[in-house]
Amino acid sequence: MDTGRIDLAVFARDYPETRLVLEVKSAVSSPPQDDPAVKQVARHMWGANCHYGIVMTPTTTFILRDDFTAPGPESIRLTDALPTSKTLSRVSRRMNEPPSAAQLEPLAREWLERLATSYEEALPEDPEVVRALFPEIVSAVAEGRVVDEAVAR
Repeated sequence: MDTGRIDLAVFARDYPETRLVLEVKSAVSSPPQDDPAVKQVARHMWGANCHYGIVMTPTTTFILRDDFTAPGPESIRLTDALPTSKTLSRVSRRMNEPPSAAQLEPLAREWLERLATSYEEALPEDPEVVRALFPEIVSAVAEGRVVDEAVAR
């Protein structure tokens, strides 16, 4: 099942296993679990047998996880909503206003690359962000390869 393209993906270092998918959007509707972008990431995750996903907007970063409670993408749940400014605080310069979606994508890529090489350089010293990402997501992307515009199946 081809589910289209995703903005960024983290693959295992030496083989094509998808560890995390990330989609950058300008906004997400309320409630976020019903937003088309969140549902699209859940379909990508399920199709790629990937357990973690992120939908990142200029203001909020939404974390998705497969909780294995149902067959198919219905088992993928939105578990956390974090301020994007906190999530990216180690890679982004202080801005007076949130970045645009076009400015956000390279920041998200840089953050994922740091997270894959050294989570200490990527994660802020913020208990909410650390709790949402550590240890499961950090472990999943450790030493991974970040790829732009990956095709998800």
